[in-house]
Amino acid sequence: MTKSTGEKLASCVITPSIESFDSLIQFMEKSDQFWVIKDTESRFVYMTDIARHYCDLPKDFKVEGMLDSECPASWSEHAPAIQNNDNVVRTTGKTKNILNTFTYGGREKRIQPFLGDVFPIYKDKKCIGTVAYLKKLEFYSMHHFIRGEYPSELVLSKPDDFFTDREFDVLFFILQSLKPKEIAIQLNISHRTVSNKVHSMYQKAGVNNLSEFKQFCISKGYDRYAPTKFINPNPFIVL
Repeated sequence: MTKSTGEKLASCVITPSIESFDSLIQFMEKSDQFWVIKDTESRFVYMTDIARHYCDLPKDFKVEGMLDSECPASWSEHAPAIQNNDNVVRTTGKTKNILNTFTYGGREKRIQPFLGDVFPIYKDKKCIGTVAYLKKLEFYSMHHFIRGEYPSELVLSKPDDFFTDREFDVLFFILQSLKPKEIAIQLNISHRTVSNKVHSMYQKAGVNNLSEFKQFCISKGYDRYAPTKFINPNPFIVL
């Protein structure tokens, strides 16, 4: 059986003769990757600094010994699904792939998805916990490919006050290539209202057509803005 990325990276320390979590922690402390160790009750044993950053945990919060439901973070509401997944991994001994999206950044909320593995660790052929290794997924759009740019993170807080909240709602769907009638349905407003807002936005941006408007939005970074009312910022999916 081919090992997953996480299992390959940890293979040097995860062995049947492991005596404690200490060797794992020493390995992970030197890593700049997203690693999490949990015990057989799904309580946190260790979390790397990069994991704490994206989990948006307070700097003074002691995560060790805590359950997911006891953590002051938005993803704690998914604790039943997360702990059930941990239990499946422990009881079956099989690696599970997960897709998780974290909202972080204090007031300037940002969203970042991760794809990774949750796999069991053993001591004397007995499962003593689980390890999660997650890898950041980047957001690509066609303009990144065309312009040869690196992808960016999504921003959940309104970038600035150049447009009103409602105009930013319309802008979001314009950048998803929806037509005015489709935007009107999404926002439950009239087609005429959408057209008026688009006209007003063109005037503010000093542009004359859709192509120029999209370029203006990209130059301002508005293409990275995703209003939370239109997305689920905290999915936890077992693949």
